[in-house]
Amino acid sequence: MPVPSHAPFSTQHASTTMNRRQLMARLAAAGFSAAAITDILATTATAQDATPTAAPESTPSPGEILASLDKDPRLIPYGSTTFGTPLELIDGLTVPNDLFFIRSNGPVSFDISPAGWRLAVTGLVDRPLDLTLDDLQGLPQRTLTAFLECSGDSRSRFVPEVEGTKWGNTAIGNAEWVGTPLAAVLDLAGVQAGAVDIVSQGGDFPEMQRGLPLDKAFDPDTLLVWSMNGEPVPAPHGGPVRLLVPGWGGIASTKWIVGLEVIDHAFAGHYNAESYVIIDEQERVLSPVTTMPVKSVITSPVADATLPAGPQTIAGYAWSGWGAIARVEVSSDGGETWSDAPIVLEAGRRSWVRFEQPWQAAAGGTQLRSRAYDERGLTQPDTVAWNAKGYLMNAVYEVPVTVE
Repeated sequence: MPVPSHAPFSTQHASTTMNRRQLMARLAAAGFSAAAITDILATTATAQDATPTAAPESTPSPGEILASLDKDPRLIPYGSTTFGTPLELIDGLTVPNDLFFIRSNGPVSFDISPAGWRLAVTGLVDRPLDLTLDDLQGLPQRTLTAFLECSGDSRSRFVPEVEGTKWGNTAIGNAEWVGTPLAAVLDLAGVQAGAVDIVSQGGDFPEMQRGLPLDKAFDPDTLLVWSMNGEPVPAPHGGPVRLLVPGWGGIASTKWIVGLEVIDHAFAGHYNAESYVIIDEQERVLSPVTTMPVKSVITSPVADATLPAGPQTIAGYAWSGWGAIARVEVSSDGGETWSDAPIVLEAGRRSWVRFEQPWQAAAGGTQLRSRAYDERGLTQPDTVAWNAKGYLMNAVYEVPVTVE
């Protein structure tokens, strides 16, 4: 396996930016071949700080974008790089790849061929690495069913309105992933004493860097994945290889990963210190987004549905970044009374679960609610403290319905 000497990727604060030429130089210094650099940069565009709110007339329609990406046309567009999953379309344990939500801070159409992909491992390591896909797949492998959720999922439920993509409960999916534990790669490189963070570099644009604490990087469930639901990871989801950090906000799971740098301090780049942070009403930065909270949503019936009286089923999904879901409760009277909803599908502590509760619906209007508990005893609150960027919304979800 080749292990050339590399110059590390930049880990400077986000106020320092790299242009395309500078990234090319750094990829070359990291040991990438000219062909690999050309492949990586072929469709790279400068990142946008947030999802576009308006598109020029020449921009393809959402339907055209989805068709070009081989995605289901029923995905919900929130801009040209962001599409949500209507969860009422899902009734199994995993979300099919063509229905899996898309969130990109840069070009959603970015693509790297498997043959051209390389992973540079640099910084405080004994043996800098330059891995091909074959090299990575030759290391120990692991299969894991895990959810992936955007940090701003359900953001539209905050009042007053907050900045960012106005997600419904649509930036969440569950998949079966196959990959190599990040720890195996770091062990191969030999992490040196004094290491604090692992900085992942996305190939889509220079500023796509995220710092991961050493203990999370060595978690056996943190993977470099190349398979998603039995298929190569699709390009819109970061293929050929992406980082998967189960239980953490999706920004930690760098797509199109091309570099890892081991550093001796906490990384203070844009996506750790400025974006994806909790900012309270006093405009104080409290913390970066890391572990996703315990949460559940009812997906059937849908909100504002009109149903016939008689036997019905209340169904949905529950998950937690802190551990396995232990139980789910459902209320059919706006929270006056609760009963346990049977868990009918599950696949380990990193996966979401599906719950289904029989319901004898009586005529009239009512509000359905769900509330999940995880293995640590954590549960959902009735309300979540407002934060400026609308992260970590996990309040009890209410679905109004009318029964006739």
